[in-house]
Order: sequence, then C-alpha cells, then structure tokens
Amino acid sequence: MTESTEHKHKRGLLLTGGGTKGAFQAGALKYLILEKKRRYDAVAGFSIGALNGAGVAQGDLSMVMDLWENAKSISNFFGGNWAFYKGLLSMKPLRKHLIDRLDIDKLRASPVEFYFSTVDLQKGILIEIDKHKSPLIDWLLASCSIPGVFEPVEIDGHQFVDGGVLATNPLAPLIHAGADEIDVITCRPIYDRSTGKKVETIIETAQRCLELIQSEMVRLDIDRCRQMTETIINWGHMKGGVNIIEGFVLNLAEKRENFPLSHYREVKVNIVEPSEDIIDILEFDADKIKAAMTAGYDEAKRVFDALESLPEVE
Repeated sequence: MTESTEHKHKRGLLLTGGGTKGAFQAGALKYLILEKKRRYDAVAGFSIGALNGAGVAQGDLSMVMDLWENAKSISNFFGGNWAFYKGLLSMKPLRKHLIDRLDIDKLRASPVEFYFSTVDLQKGILIEIDKHKSPLIDWLLASCSIPGVFEPVEIDGHQFVDGGVLATNPLAPLIHAGADEIDVITCRPIYDRSTGKKVETIIETAQRCLELIQSEMVRLDIDRCRQMTETIINWGHMKGGVNIIEGFVLNLAEKRENFPLSHYREVKVNIVEPSEDIIDILEFDADKIKAAMTAGYDEAKRVFDALESLPEVE
C-alpha cells in the first residue's frame, strides 16, 4: 500500500488474466456496472483483464459485451500464424476489434485512470503502462500475448509478452492512484485452484502453470493488503483502549518519520471469483462462454448482496 494522504473515497477495479476465461469478468461487470451502477476511479488489469478494463475505463461496457456475446468461434479472437515457430496463433481479430471499438481519445479524456502491464523480454522486467502511452493498441495486445501461444509483440526494438508472467503486485497501481476500496474480478479461482482435469499437451501444461503462477501472485498481493489493513485497524483499536499517558506516547510514536504505519492506509478488497473452472484459457465454445458470463453475473450479485447485508461498523 502507499503513502497516506488526504483524499476522497476512491474505488479501484482489478481485472486479472485468463484468456477466454475473461467471459466471467464480462458477466460480473454487466451486473456491477449496468445493474449495480458501480463506478470506478481507476482500473487496472493484465492480459485479457487489460482488454476488458479498457472498455470500463473508456466508459463503454458495450465494447466488452460485444466481444463476448458475439463470440462464436476461435476466429472471433485469433487467427492462424504462418510463422508458427514464433507463436501458434495471431491476434489479428483482436487487433481489429480494438481498432473498431477502442476510442483512444475518449479513453484518454475519461476521468477514470487506466493501468495495465506487460513483460519486456529483453530487460526481464514488468512494464506498467497507462492510457497515455503510445502505440496503445500494440501495448494492449502485448499484455495479452501468452508466451508460446502468441508471437511476442515488438515495440521499439523490444519484445513484450503477457503481463501476468510477472504481475507480482497487481493491486499496486490502484493503491498508488489513491484507491481505498478495490473490487477484484478474477478469471479463475484464486484460493481453491484444484482441478480433476489432467493436462494432455505441452500447451495445456504451459497454460496450467501460468494459471497457477498468476493466481498465486494475485492471492499473495490480496493477502498482504488485507494483513496491512488489519494491522492498521488493530493499531487504532489499541490506541482507543489506553490511558492518557499511553495515548500521548503512542501519538508521539506516530509522528516519528520511521513509524512503520505512517506510509499506509486501510484498503478494502472485494473479490469476485468463479467457484470452479468453467472454460479453459483457449477454449472457444459459445455455450461455455455464455455459461461463464452467467456465472460471473450471478457471483457478482451474490458477493455484493452479501456485503450489503453486513452491519455497518462504527
């Protein structure tokens, strides 16, 4: 979490990666934005979460819904790649979707901040991109470039791949933007990642390993955020239960430059995650995509209905 400053309540949205599992996010967003009228000050994502997030940040959820509601086959997303030794599939259909639906001027003029990530293969580091970076469509496609499946996207002489490869602190851009409440919509379960399905091919093995890596990084970051928030709350409770002299000492401690909690604030995290894997990363079954969208809608409704039923904490 980041340095505490005077700020209004800000809400962030994190959308993780997962290929065609991103249909779950589309369903959840349909409920949260269209039904719940939930608004966000900042959006962050990686891989397919970056594409879904671009529509949210632009203020055009139809850009997201059109992609998923009209998905009938693999050709709606990807095409063949003649240079298959560099990547099995091309992202030409996705590029066309972005060219047709992404209004870059509108996105950049939007009051919603937008951040996404990709990995520089030459430097070996995670690159955080914002909506003002050019060429924006190339950067978005780079964030979605699953290693081995797609050819790396080359920009300025460097090759870039899926941001989920090194997304070690996915909440960080939103916390730095001042968010004190973050909705996280994942594409796969992050706390129960077990599966009874056996992998059969090299690609399936690579996909499964990438899924586990991404889920673990997201889980760790959420757990760190929640632990720090709990520490801050417990500190406040402790201060409230001391006498005048002890309170004076604690207040003096807080004013010291090296006080460990002085640079942090409370951040509430709400998680919408599927209870099970409904569709694989590169599975293009229209019925399963529809089922994943329905599951996302239903789970978002369940989570936020439950949150509203909780008693307010004074």
